[in-house]
Amino acid sequence: MIHLKCTSKDIASYVLLPGDPKRAKFIADNFLEKAKLVSDYRGLNSYTGKYKSITVSVVTTGMGCPSAAIVVEELIELGAKTLIRIGTCGAIQKEIPAGCLIIPTGAIPLVGIINQYDLKCFSPTPDFYVLKALVQSANELHKNYFLGLIATSDSFYSEIKHAKYWSSKNILGFEMECAGIFTISYLRKIKAAAILAATGNLMQHEQVLDNEITKKAISDEIEVALRAIEILDSRRLE
Repeated sequence: MIHLKCTSKDIASYVLLPGDPKRAKFIADNFLEKAKLVSDYRGLNSYTGKYKSITVSVVTTGMGCPSAAIVVEELIELGAKTLIRIGTCGAIQKEIPAGCLIIPTGAIPLVGIINQYDLKCFSPTPDFYVLKALVQSANELHKNYFLGLIATSDSFYSEIKHAKYWSSKNILGFEMECAGIFTISYLRKIKAAAILAATGNLMQHEQVLDNEITKKAISDEIEVALRAIEILDSRRLE
């Protein structure tokens, strides 16, 4: 692969997609057994290890849909079948404080990637079964979460300006990758979903808070995603 610089033997069927390369390493070091770095080209740190008995890869997407699209296209070529974005977002509903989890049921595409894939009108949504597994996992692990639509933006520094408008439409938060990941996965006939940790509330002019509350939320979403993979894998074996 041009950007991931690894082979199909290096990548698992199940892949977690953090945006931050440091988060990829954090997952590999703290949640997977015998995790091996299989690529770090262009900062797209990629690891493969075991969660219980299941082989899982963790691959950095970078920031924004263009970077995420490259990673997703190459992962699909390498044989990935189920993708779960583990990301962060800025909440835009007053009842969602920093540290809460959001499981998106769809992503408003405020991005250019939809046109680049020749889609005049398209609603990027997660795979139903992966979404269902994330909800089941969050309930089993007693994690508090919000379920609903988010918006995927191309412009981080304009999100606060538009937060009030999209909040009035009952959108839960802004992030920068879900619409692209959902769209490409749907077009290529693989499964994808996401879980997001709110690192701030844009209505309160909080965008990225780096504190113990948000760090715990990131650990919580990783636990939820890995348990969801376990649920999905058990269904596959039934």
